[in-house]
Amino acid sequence: MHRLIESADCSTIVCTEPYTNTPPGSPCRCVLPMQVGLGVSVALYTFFPLVSELAQEIAAGVFMKQSQVRIIGANAPSQQLEKTIVLIDLVPLGERFDNSTAFLTYQRFWKKQVVINPSFFGDYEVLYVRYLGKQFLNVKIFFSFSFYSFPGYL
Repeated sequence: MHRLIESADCSTIVCTEPYTNTPPGSPCRCVLPMQVGLGVSVALYTFFPLVSELAQEIAAGVFMKQSQVRIIGANAPSQQLEKTIVLIDLVPLGERFDNSTAFLTYQRFWKKQVVINPSFFGDYEVLYVRYLGKQFLNVKIFFSFSFYSFPGYL
């Protein structure tokens, strides 16, 4: 059952995994984000200064506000230090994404229609897209990164 917590004072709301707070300007509540895992072809130390740039590019690519895109983690696979695994939450403005928005967002990632600047991030692979209990994995990529796990994500 989806648990909706709503309040006028956003500082009083603490959301527990897998829920997160809504973006600034939206009613304060805990919502379920769409979770995306990407593998980018750039070393971790190179990636960190570019977090805002990636969030901007993803927001533009999935037709969302930048405040809806949260880069929540990044790490380098132990055997591939020239690559970075990026964990992203896409946060709905309301209680949840409608079915068409969720599907179109999922489709834009899987069809690589989200344009991510290759001069900054190299080539990228979609590792998974997950929303409302549905998980879509790129099996080929998933197994190449399977030695590295993110609790609660893979």
